[in-house]
Amino acid sequence: MRAVALFCLISLCSRALSAGSDTQSDLASRAEELIRAGQKSEASEVLKQAAAAEATAESEDRVGFLYAVLQQNADALEHFRKSIALDSRYAQAHFHLGVALWNDGEHTAAINELQSAATLEPQNFQYRYRLGSAFLRNNDADSAVSELQQAVNLNSAAAPAWADLGRAFETKNDLAHAVDAYAKAVALDPANNALRNSYAYLLIETRQPDRAIEESQTVLAHDARDTSALMNIGYADLKKGDFDAAEKTYRALLAIDPNSAAGHYDLGIALKSKDQLDDAKNEFREAIRLDPTLAQAHYSLGIADWQEGDFAGLTDEMRAAIKVSPEYAEAHYMLGIALKQNGDLDGALAELREAIRLDPSSPGPFNTIGQILRQKGDKAGSAEAFATGARLKQEKESQLANTLEQGMRGGEVMKPIAHMPSQEPSPQ
Repeated sequence: MRAVALFCLISLCSRALSAGSDTQSDLASRAEELIRAGQKSEASEVLKQAAAAEATAESEDRVGFLYAVLQQNADALEHFRKSIALDSRYAQAHFHLGVALWNDGEHTAAINELQSAATLEPQNFQYRYRLGSAFLRNNDADSAVSELQQAVNLNSAAAPAWADLGRAFETKNDLAHAVDAYAKAVALDPANNALRNSYAYLLIETRQPDRAIEESQTVLAHDARDTSALMNIGYADLKKGDFDAAEKTYRALLAIDPNSAAGHYDLGIALKSKDQLDDAKNEFREAIRLDPTLAQAHYSLGIADWQEGDFAGLTDEMRAAIKVSPEYAEAHYMLGIALKQNGDLDGALAELREAIRLDPSSPGPFNTIGQILRQKGDKAGSAEAFATGARLKQEKESQLANTLEQGMRGGEVMKPIAHMPSQEPSPQ
């Protein structure tokens, strides 16, 4: 027994001496082996030892990365910063720090670090791609396009980078380039149904509904219950003016997902386009029941009320739409029309001016203001408003894509809710 105890004591002493002489890199390797073996607690203990060991910029970065794998972000941040303190030009540490900061919600600081990494190694695809992705998700579409174009130049086979480039162009309303980028992404990742659905949606928006239907049918061939593909087909049918086909598609969608608020709303649009107002209003009400925040459903229900001469219903639904979405320009415009009809000219002017503030390109509010100012005796103001409305109308007429979006009266803007699948991975 004494011999065994002595052996154990010698063994423990040997391990202690060995641990004391291990470099940070050695300890990181040991921790990585433990993580791969599923021994996360033991790995965390070894990483604590590594904090006091002899370190380099590379080993500090590696320790930080392993802490990130263990989802111990505070420790990861600390070691990435130590790595940069040892070598401020170590690009990988800047990159890892940027990712960790992003995951912590510190997006501005994260982008600064990702920019440092990309500046230090401009030919690194991963750095350029993740920086571009971060710009996109931080609502800087111009910078996103710039970086993502650099990324796909470095690796033209990266489908996620092409997809993000498409989203960036779409955010800039450069739909032609967005479609091209999505097409490349889909060609590289043809089994990605969500990506193909996004591509199909952009094809509809660029007046290519037949191609969009083909892409959506490809998705349905993979998964007959893909409601996003059905939403796109219905939207394409509406764009083509084939309201019977659209109704059939949306009913098929609702058979799969009867609780789809967007599906009920879009079915309402199809029925309204067929002048089946009562049925359309029922669908709009069902959409609102399922999703009370669906401002478009309130708006469309109000428009249907207006068509039937119900200005009280129009007023109530526009107020409901604005409550849900205060920056809904069309709802402010239509509320202005309702208030004008009810004789509240000052209230109408306030709503119409808010509509113009939110969307200065729409001619309708200017024309209605012109009518009100003429009624109030302001001839100069009325003439100016009418002139602006006429100019904007002329500009609009050259831009309208199809008659569906022109609406039936007074500048109505109604369109279905085209479902765009969310693909928002954070940089990693």
